[in-house]
Amino acid sequence: MTPPATTYYQDLILVGGGHAHAQVIKMWGMRPLPGVRLTLISPQVQTPYSGMLPGLVAGHYRFDDAHIDLMRLCQFAGARFIQASVERLDLNKRELWLANAPSRPAIGFDLLSINSGITPDLSLPGIAEFATPVKPISALYPRWQQCLKQLHDSSESAAITVVGGGAAGVELILAMHHAIQQRNIRRPVTLHLVYRSSHILSSYPERVRKPIEVQLSNCGIQLHANCEVTKLSAGSIHFNNSTAPLKSEHTFWCTQASAATWPQQSGLATDSKGFIQLLDTLQSTSHDFVFAAGDIAQQTKHPRPAAGVFAVRQGPVLFENLQRKFLAKPLKQHRPQQNFLSILALGDKQAIAHRPLWPTLRGDWVWRWKHRIDQRFMDMFSKQSMKPPSPTSAIVDPVISGSETPAPHAELAMRCGGCGAKIGASSLSKVIRQLQPVQRDDVVWGLDSADDAAAIRINNSNDDGQPQLLLQSIDHFRAFIDEPYLLGQIAAQHALSDLFAMNAAPQSALALASLPFGGDKIIERDLLQLMSGAVKVLNDNNCSLTGGHSSEASELSIGFAVNGLAADDAILNKSTLHAGQVLILTQALGTGTLFAAHGQLQAEGKWLETAIAAMLSSNRRAGEIFKAHASTACTDITGFGLIGHLIEMLKPSGLSARIKLNNIPALDGALCCLANGISSSLQAQNQRLSIAIKGADSWINHPCYPLLFDPQTSGGLLASVPPNRADACLLALHKAGYPSASIIGGAYANADIASTIELSE
Repeated sequence: MTPPATTYYQDLILVGGGHAHAQVIKMWGMRPLPGVRLTLISPQVQTPYSGMLPGLVAGHYRFDDAHIDLMRLCQFAGARFIQASVERLDLNKRELWLANAPSRPAIGFDLLSINSGITPDLSLPGIAEFATPVKPISALYPRWQQCLKQLHDSSESAAITVVGGGAAGVELILAMHHAIQQRNIRRPVTLHLVYRSSHILSSYPERVRKPIEVQLSNCGIQLHANCEVTKLSAGSIHFNNSTAPLKSEHTFWCTQASAATWPQQSGLATDSKGFIQLLDTLQSTSHDFVFAAGDIAQQTKHPRPAAGVFAVRQGPVLFENLQRKFLAKPLKQHRPQQNFLSILALGDKQAIAHRPLWPTLRGDWVWRWKHRIDQRFMDMFSKQSMKPPSPTSAIVDPVISGSETPAPHAELAMRCGGCGAKIGASSLSKVIRQLQPVQRDDVVWGLDSADDAAAIRINNSNDDGQPQLLLQSIDHFRAFIDEPYLLGQIAAQHALSDLFAMNAAPQSALALASLPFGGDKIIERDLLQLMSGAVKVLNDNNCSLTGGHSSEASELSIGFAVNGLAADDAILNKSTLHAGQVLILTQALGTGTLFAAHGQLQAEGKWLETAIAAMLSSNRRAGEIFKAHASTACTDITGFGLIGHLIEMLKPSGLSARIKLNNIPALDGALCCLANGISSSLQAQNQRLSIAIKGADSWINHPCYPLLFDPQTSGGLLASVPPNRADACLLALHKAGYPSASIIGGAYANADIASTIELSE
């Protein structure tokens, strides 16, 4: 996460990652407006480009070719990314609520723009259960891949139906035909195109329709005109006339979609179909602080059909008007084109082009023409077109800051956040050795112990009458993502992991939060999101937030001091490792390199999505499973990396360890980032511990070797288990939601040199 270049006073929130918003974000990254914070809310990390959908289905493009990586795009623009859907607005308070997030508070905004596309009309019986809607596109492709796999794995005949005879339906079924032919699927497959009008492409002239009808016929696609679907059932499509039901194992719904209901329900002016009504400035006709673009909206003076070409043209105007609105400047008028070039893909790298007053154009060269147009648009969002942002001084316009005085702050070098920002183990141990804290009889483990939490003897017993220890730990790190609610959740999970590693039950927590300099409104919004995320995790673990301290700083940071209780004989220590025990790691490694790559715009959004899901995973159940399977030593893997924390386990027991590199689980993309030389700023410090690895030089070229030193944020647990309990423990971990849990090696007694680590493949 890059520190903000300016103090923020206003929030601009974009809802939806459509074509217009993608352009707004890219242009914002090239020309940001000082004092305004940009946030994108989208349910997808990667958003599809509709122009390439037929080519993607046909197999001409890879998934990444036809999708924009929104997380990388936001990182380039210095914008926040929130992966979620919006369910309602409060236009009076200028707040919005996210779907499926009951514990998350409303998110405030000053200006709002909506480019969330349209939703499928699922009102007919059976569509939701037995059909695949074409919109949203993000859900179509995986279903199509699943369909292809089923066709390939079976020898029985099958029928595929596309309902809808417009341009999208025609392109889709021709693309499906081409993909099936290329796959050499041997089972008989019949393709059907169903539509309620008398002919396909009703909005196109006959000179376009006729050659496409010939193409459909040549492909053996059966056309069903004048058929209005009344319902779907398992394997069948039913019509409103005497026509017999049509057998269809796979049905794709490509008819007119509808607008989402939440804009209308929130009070925005909409037309009879629920689409947001817009002025030519792309502002809502009812609320001038709400803008919209794409299929979700209609310009009242210039209505146009739903087509990506209109959203693409709206993008630059939307960008200009959003900035002008903040600056109280006159807004630009947008007049959508009346006639536009329409190029329809015919499946087999041929296409037909239509524009009024033009002759109809057809051939493989037309497909190449379309490909160049599509590729030119996608090139704007490629990795090569974006460079990592660097903080620069900027003056905030008084219209944006109002009466608030900007708070100065120094520029910071790009350093890793999370546990990648920790002080290295060697530096830390040197300092600790020079400290002489007072010794107390009631401090069981303190600064001189390598355990994850300090232990204090208290006059307290559990329900069984056993004396308990109070365990205390503290964690604090700089933000590595700019989504405060998620950051609060991860920070709380990270802090509690020290307790779970020692098999303690959380009791209470104190928070320490620093918020970036900003206007009062921005600070209040961020603090509420940050602490609400943390409280959700703490409450889930019956841990009470009892207080804390907050301050302003150059960048966002968050930490917790946590307390837990455990019976004296139930605690897991680092120091009680036994020879012959098996070592089990519960989570994949790689958060350090992945978020270092994110800061350099080299990480793919889908990799980060997986990493964040892992960091949100609680270690509570894992600690319980280890204790139930006779584990004697346990720790959580955080800033010092796997090797650093393993050495902390080996030293007190005087044992050594054997580690199988190929058994170490890696997060998606982590090995790729490390292979490209991208590592956390703490990696070099951690790698000094390679002195403990026997014959380390012979392993440095192994792809998993640098992963040993990668600092983790909210990482998994590493525990020792008796060999006769290892398989059962691993199975229990997998069932409990730790799919990456692996046996990575074991401990053994080394009479020559203790605390050494042997590697093998």
